[in-house]
Amino acid sequence: MFTIDQDTTTTLDRDLERRVQNYLYGRQVLGLRRIEVEASGGTVTLRGRVRSYYEKQLCIHCCRRVAGVIELVDQVVVV
Repeated sequence: MFTIDQDTTTTLDRDLERRVQNYLYGRQVLGLRRIEVEASGGTVTLRGRVRSYYEKQLCIHCCRRVAGVIELVDQVVVV
C-alpha cells in the first residue's frame, strides 16, 4: 500500500502553490499578480481582488490549467 507522509504532502502543496502563482504571473495581467494562492491536497484556494470580471474569469481559467489542481475554491472579489 502507498502512503504519503505529512512532510511530502506539505512539499507537494507548496510546489502546487508556486506553479499556480508562476502561471498567473506569466499572463502579464497586473491584477492577477495580486492573487493569493493556497493549496491543500490538490484543492487550490484563490483570494484577492481584481478590477473586472474578465480578470476574475481569466484567473480561474488559468488556475484550472495547472497540473495537480483537483478542485478550485474561488474567493476572488471584483471591485
